[in-house]
Amino acid sequence: MMSRNQIEALLTELCSDLGFCLSIEARMRLTSEPPLDVEAFTDAVILEEGLDPNSGISLHLLRDIRSRVAKHYADAEICCIN
Repeated sequence: MMSRNQIEALLTELCSDLGFCLSIEARMRLTSEPPLDVEAFTDAVILEEGLDPNSGISLHLLRDIRSRVAKHYADAEICCIN
């Protein structure tokens, strides 16, 4: 499970690198009750941006977002194991 700071870092990366800059309210929702897995978090970010993860986004962008989310989830797991 990612910490609040790890989620904020991920959301900042998605904003600065991919232009997915969520509202303060959306950021608060995701940091207070983050989805438990990569797919759900990815979908939540896309939905908060007002897009449909199943048809409103290019496959390349979807994969890029998912890859970044997966990396942050993996880093959080490694952090907690050590």
